[in-house]
Amino acid sequence: MENIVIKALKVTQPIGNFYCGVIDAKTLSEITYSDVRRLSDDGSRELDDFIGIQRPLNETRVKKINKYVTSVDATFPNSIIISINEKSASWCEKTSEFTIAYETDDDKRHLAKILDGQHRIAGFDSANRVFLDEDDAKKNFELLVTIFVDADISTQANIFATVNLAQTKVNRSLVYDLESLAISRSPEKTAHDVAVLLNSKAGPFYKRIKRLGVATPNVENELLTQAAFVQNLLKLITHDEKSDRNYYLAKSKGGKLAAGATLEKVGIEDFNKYPFRKSFMKDKDSVIAANINHFFTAVETLWPNAWDKTNKRSALNKTIGFIALMRILRNILQEISKIEGVDEDRIITSDEYYEMLDGGALDENEFETIDPTSKTVKVIYDMVYENLALEL
Repeated sequence: MENIVIKALKVTQPIGNFYCGVIDAKTLSEITYSDVRRLSDDGSRELDDFIGIQRPLNETRVKKINKYVTSVDATFPNSIIISINEKSASWCEKTSEFTIAYETDDDKRHLAKILDGQHRIAGFDSANRVFLDEDDAKKNFELLVTIFVDADISTQANIFATVNLAQTKVNRSLVYDLESLAISRSPEKTAHDVAVLLNSKAGPFYKRIKRLGVATPNVENELLTQAAFVQNLLKLITHDEKSDRNYYLAKSKGGKLAAGATLEKVGIEDFNKYPFRKSFMKDKDSVIAANINHFFTAVETLWPNAWDKTNKRSALNKTIGFIALMRILRNILQEISKIEGVDEDRIITSDEYYEMLDGGALDENEFETIDPTSKTVKVIYDMVYENLALEL
């Protein structure tokens, strides 16, 4: 008989007793399995009978978690919830030890049914179950576990449904706003800082951005969410904001983590594809902010009524218009870089942007004839693109 022994806490709630402890990712991967909801193959039943409680594994989600696990500050503070048969589990009140017993390797692979956390467990592999701590020592990635013993299928299903249905999706604007508290550099922090700066000073974005994705008290017509602003600016800075963030965080921690950290996409082609990337890498956030401010100042000057945030009929002043205009800005910066070369210090004036935007064929009243739907982004983009005085 083989045993896995962990220190644990016994918890008593209306549902009954359960146990909370810590198991390393390698061991947890070896003893758990998912019971996916499926049609029973029992041919003796007249009616379709479904068994299992879990959703099928989402491979895309697993890949994202697998990549996240390797990040410098990866963490899973929420418990993995599992259920173990009574014959395989024992609890010692005196020592606060929870013992999981098995006889064969096949038994080991089917010790614990996953009630919540199958994607997190699947995200671990032999390459990421161990990490380097701040002293460059190898450590096992440990996970919190909540263990139910001999829970019947009804209880298992209830736990799964309760945990998953009770989750509330976090407002993306709030997530980006919290980037201001980050200790290291990241594209998201830069984009957040630019959004806050432009929203607070006189200009084309003054009091136009909802900081937390909800309306600011006593401020009217905030047509852009912070999330929309940040997400579309990121497209001009990076191919993968998490990868960049991980690099800068590793550098800030020092040691082997810093020595092994590599920043991706740093060639001329990358700087052309992501026009603000080199400025970001050189800590030139002011250059990024200035170019966005100047570009949209030109937009506001050229089409003042359409950009006016009180104009409810215009599509240009809404999120769809902002997305289309950011694509235009990207096109313009890419073309200039091809002609003049990449320059992280380049700031184009509002007058210069105005001259590029003003092809003389686009009447701003046309922006009031468009339905403000997501499909309209390309319509607005095409209208502005065809009006450019700059040949792209």
